[in-house]
Amino acid sequence: MDNGQPSLVRQAFRIIYILILILTASIRIPFLLLSTIPKSLRPHPTWSYRQTLCNHLTKIFFNLLSTIKSRTPRSLNGGAQADTFSLADPAPAHLYQKPLSGSPIQPTRIGGIWVPRRYDRDNDKDGWVVLHFHGGAYVTLSPRLPTAQYGPRMLCKELPVKTVFCPQYRLASSTDGTFPAALQDALTAYRYMLQDQGIAASRLILSGDSSGGHLAISLLRYLNQHSGLLPLPAAALLHSPWLDLTETGIQVEANRHASTDYLSTSLLQWGTQSFVPNDISAETAYMSPLKHPFAAGVPLWLQVGSEEVFYDQILEFVDGMERFKDNDCELYTVEYGMHDVFAVGGDFGMEDQARKAVLAARSFLERKRSGEEQAAAEQGMTDRSRR
Repeated sequence: MDNGQPSLVRQAFRIIYILILILTASIRIPFLLLSTIPKSLRPHPTWSYRQTLCNHLTKIFFNLLSTIKSRTPRSLNGGAQADTFSLADPAPAHLYQKPLSGSPIQPTRIGGIWVPRRYDRDNDKDGWVVLHFHGGAYVTLSPRLPTAQYGPRMLCKELPVKTVFCPQYRLASSTDGTFPAALQDALTAYRYMLQDQGIAASRLILSGDSSGGHLAISLLRYLNQHSGLLPLPAAALLHSPWLDLTETGIQVEANRHASTDYLSTSLLQWGTQSFVPNDISAETAYMSPLKHPFAAGVPLWLQVGSEEVFYDQILEFVDGMERFKDNDCELYTVEYGMHDVFAVGGDFGMEDQARKAVLAARSFLERKRSGEEQAAAEQGMTDRSRR
């Protein structure tokens, strides 16, 4: 028998399955357009027609995408966004220690988009600068997309933030994107902002939504695990972070919020199967931070939608992190919100909810900065009195 025949048969069945999904979706969409008009038939009674329809259509899209397993292109050419695109070269080798070393996957040059403009080191000497990691279950989306830039633009509008750097980290849907590729790229981007751009760590805020929140947590864990390599940032903003990559943690259909969220088991399975290496358990700290709280060393602000499938996990994570006496955490709940309103608020007609969340983050950051300045002033007075 031809050795290629089984593969061809599987490919044929896959194509048939995709066609069936497309046909099913084409039938469902007109039905959804009509069936979501009555408020009594919507997943949540407070949702508008637009929110309900967007939630349904996004779930259909992600189900189809996770079946096709389409790869998101990652170009090191700025293209139409050349004015805001930058390249970051790998950091010196000694900065990549375990678990970033000892793997066939090596650090590489990455690109990134500045939102809304490039950082100007001569004129942007005050205010915060943000390093933001986009979501997409580690297998899809890109910082070049308007949806991925919606939240960062709001940070610049509502906070004293000069600009946001959104790195184009390697996705696990590519051949070289399994762990630790994304974390290597996150460290590359962090070092690029500190040393190549000359941004003080005290002005730098980490941010991430969904899987990007997972990546921000992983970077914080790495910086604490290898203290002294690079300074810690001023704070971290975590928007609907993905926290549990175990088989149990990604079962959306069994979740009490399954009907009020657009995430699907098939998308999260695609993400975990692509991201988690065969020789690493999904139970470990860098895979599932939910099960491994740690001393973060910086203030943490977290956002969660009251109707999203990660709601219970995020509450459990905050509870675990707060057991470390020096951890400073604040949780903000977007009432009636689905997953990642930070990113989808503009598309789903939830601009007000997204803005209120960002303003809550601003209040948190300003309180922390005010407290640090007061503590520094008191320490200065103490030092002078001892002289």
